[in-house]
Amino acid sequence: MQVRELMNDNPATVSPQDTLAKALATMADHKTRHVVVVDKDSVVGILSDRDLSIHFNSGNKTQQAWEQMQVAEVMTPRPLTIGSMAEIREAARLLLREAISAMPVVDNGQLAGLLSDRDFTRYFARKS
Repeated sequence: MQVRELMNDNPATVSPQDTLAKALATMADHKTRHVVVVDKDSVVGILSDRDLSIHFNSGNKTQQAWEQMQVAEVMTPRPLTIGSMAEIREAARLLLREAISAMPVVDNGQLAGLLSDRDFTRYFARKS
């Protein structure tokens, strides 16, 4: 099985200049824990609920901070990516080895999708 068969081919995206408030709204709208950060059609980062939690648990942040801070200040830059034709076992190994819950799928320098631990859960839930 290949990554393309399991990935979300329409992932939520934001730009590095977007505010965290917009990123949170995008996550809520798409019912996801991750957004891919894209700048000029290139993947430059990923923002997860874990990134937000780590950042905002490190100090007292106000609602104003959420509304004004940019995604670039909190995102994980240069995320690990994988191609859509890669074997799903390779993708699972990468997620486990790197202790991450999602990675952008990139083909020819362009975002093709997002593969997350939830995609694996959905797959196995359908099989049973």
